[in-house]
Amino acid sequence: MARDIYNVKTIREKKYDTLDLGEYNHLLGECESRFVMTLYGHSGSGKSVFALRFADYFAKYVGKTLYNSHEEKINQTLRDRIKEWNINAPKLFFGNSLKFGRMVDVIRKNRYRAVFIDSVKYMDFTDEQLKELREVFAKRKLVIVMVNFGEKLGVPAGSWGKDLLHASDVKCFFKGGRLNVVSRYLPVPVDRVLFGAREKQLTLF
Repeated sequence: MARDIYNVKTIREKKYDTLDLGEYNHLLGECESRFVMTLYGHSGSGKSVFALRFADYFAKYVGKTLYNSHEEKINQTLRDRIKEWNINAPKLFFGNSLKFGRMVDVIRKNRYRAVFIDSVKYMDFTDEQLKELREVFAKRKLVIVMVNFGEKLGVPAGSWGKDLLHASDVKCFFKGGRLNVVSRYLPVPVDRVLFGAREKQLTLF
């Protein structure tokens, strides 16, 4: 029979498998080895740039990463953004608008450690699919990062937006050149200027 009662001492001494995300630790906290994150904001707010940069970092220092590009697919805009922001991790791969079943199959066969979905609106990604993804890859400790639209803090776009946000361990809202992070791995929310005075210069790190 599974244990269902714990005393305080046991909980205080319990160890968890966490990730060292380096320069992202101060923004996200000390995340568990499998966590879910939502990035949301209006068009042009910097969420996709942040997603690309984080995917590049994750692929370099943690493990093989799949970036499922639905909104832009594999096109000139994505190519230019990759070149502009020097995205070059050898273990970062891009899916060209992969449907859910195909994405799951690709993750399974290629042993990806993280998947980025950009965006959940264009993929029609639901909370039920998120649950399935977490269950299927529970042992692999898959990190899931979802990109979505949203004009207000706490109000992402789409019929499944709020459910996906609620299921996220880390919630990042982008607006007016700023990034607001609510993470269950941090004691208080974080608010940072996203871009500096010079265009195309991130100021988070």
